Order: sequence, then C-alpha cells, then structure tokens
Amino acid sequence: MNWNRLFTDLIRNGRPAYWGNWTLSPKLKPGAVGIIAPDSGEFTLVREETPGQVIGTRDVPNQWKLSSANVHRTEAKVELDGSGTDPDTGTKVTAGVEVKWEFSVMGSMASEFGIASEAYISDLTVLTRPETLKWLAEQAESVSMGSGGSIAQGFGVVTSAIYAHSGLNVGSQDNSSSFSMTGSASAVHEMLGGANGKGSFLSVNQNKSVDQHMWPYKAEALAASPIPIAYTVASFDGKLLIPNWITRLGAFEILFSNKPGCTYVTHIQLSYDTPQGRRNDEFSLTGGISKTAGNIPLSATNIHVDVKFQGVVNSDHYTFNWPSPLGQWLTGRREIEMTGVWPGQTHAAEH
Repeated sequence: MNWNRLFTDLIRNGRPAYWGNWTLSPKLKPGAVGIIAPDSGEFTLVREETPGQVIGTRDVPNQWKLSSANVHRTEAKVELDGSGTDPDTGTKVTAGVEVKWEFSVMGSMASEFGIASEAYISDLTVLTRPETLKWLAEQAESVSMGSGGSIAQGFGVVTSAIYAHSGLNVGSQDNSSSFSMTGSASAVHEMLGGANGKGSFLSVNQNKSVDQHMWPYKAEALAASPIPIAYTVASFDGKLLIPNWITRLGAFEILFSNKPGCTYVTHIQLSYDTPQGRRNDEFSLTGGISKTAGNIPLSATNIHVDVKFQGVVNSDHYTFNWPSPLGQWLTGRREIEMTGVWPGQTHAAEH
C-alpha cells in the first residue's frame, strides 16, 4: 500500500500543490534539497539546506482533520484506573475519553493534527540566482539527477511545510479494522486539534492491521517540537524553475472543448511568448468537436487565448490570459469549455 500517495491525494482535495508526509519525517523542512518520487511523494534528502535562503512563518488554521469517505469516527467517555499520568498537569487520570476510528475497507485513512504554523522560503527567486542554481545543479549531478548545469524534474527544494504540534496518521491494512486512542479529555483533544503543543495520550488499541504514525509517539509524553505533515516543492526543467512541482511536465497543453449540443462555430486564436519569440496559432471548431493545442513549451509565458463565437450580426468574444503558466498550471494542462445554442447565449469557461 503506497500510503504517502494516498495521503497526498487526500490532501490535494483541498491543497492542490501539496505533498503528504505520511511517516512524519522531520527532514522535510523548507530549504531541504532532495529527490521527490512523483508517483509517491517520497522524499530522499540530499542536502539539509539551500544556501542563501530566508525562512518565514505564517499562521494557518490550527485544526487538520482529513479522512477517507468510509471512515467512522466516534468519541466516548471512559473510566481509567488512575495508573496513567497526564504529562502536562502531572495528575493521575481516572476519567478520560476514547477516540476511535473504524475503517470499513482496506486503504482507508484518517489524519488529525493540531497545527502549529507553516514555514516557507520567503523569496523563491533565490533559487534562480546564478550561484544558487550552479550549486543546486552540482547537487543534482551528484545523485544522477542532472548534468552540464541542467537539473532533472523530481530534484528540487522543499519550499514550505505545514508543522503540527501533535496528531496522528492512521491507515487500514485490512477490511473492517479499527484504531483507538485513550487519555484525559483535555490531552486527547489537544493532541488532535489543539494549538498549544500540550497534546498526549495514555494508550492505543487496534483491531486487525493498521499503519499508524503518531506525534508524540510515546504514551504519557509531550512532543518535543512540531513535526512537518505536508510540504510543497520547487523543481527544475533544465534551468527553468517550476515553483509548485506536483508531477512530471513535458509541455503545456490546452483542451478546447466545443461541447456536444453547442451549435456555434468557434474561432480560436492562441499566442504566447517563448525565448525565441512570439508564437501564434488559430483554428475553428464546430459543435461537439474538441481539439488539444499541445507541445506548448514549458518556457512559454503570457499565454493568451481569444475565443470567438460566430454570430450573424454580432460575435461573442472571450479572452483568457496566463502570464506565468509554469507557476499557475500545476498539472501543465487547462481546459476551455464552450457551450451555446444559436442564436441564444454563449459561454466559455476555464477548468
């Protein structure tokens, strides 16, 4: 089971540019240099930091709660025997709470944390300075991820990380499995969504096989410091910086979809800048016909699209502009959907 891939997919429902850190590896801090496997997001550290970087921090919502659709979470008061101690207060715990996650199918997961903050590289242009780029290219070449001053996609720099005071990742390795955590109500609630770093637990229990990673990982203990749970990466294509890298990109493409039922003829004009100059393309589509404009180089900037719905008296125009597609198009792809029944209203929208 590729847990980090599943975790990343879950995160990207709300944070499209992020990778998951399922195992809670402490290596994933902003400025760390390494190799990111595009199929899993597993990070192999090459250097702990990038020269010349400045790290900033920002507040983010303090509760992180993600789960698969088929996870059932319950919470109940429990009586405890007083043998366990709340590490924050030092008191024996006789009344507590049990939080339980039930997983109906294998591959289900739950992720709950109390967030501390997000740390990030303050200025990404640092990565494109000649001396930094040269240093990064040397590191890439040392692990066969570059040559001749060029860097291969998948080698890059961690640009930001979301840090948690405490929490857990749990995934089901069997159908009908469960995992539960017990402790004082305040400590368990703090562990799963608090903002002051005082979260802890007394015991855990599981039914069937689960893959779990907890912070703090010891019972009756407080976490020593926050841990990264998700991160973003900048990679390169040669010397071209890809600010938010989530997959291998070959070229940009735009799908122009004249939806079935559309009775208009649409005229498309596409233009963009390249290091070799401005490029232009134009074509027309009839109703129900789609066309992909592909092989737009990753170095392209200022992509401009004009869509004209041909009318008898007046024609409707729609324009779309992307100044920096390498920073805006995470997947390298855009779709423009065109609809309308003549002589009625027309519509063109970006997806």
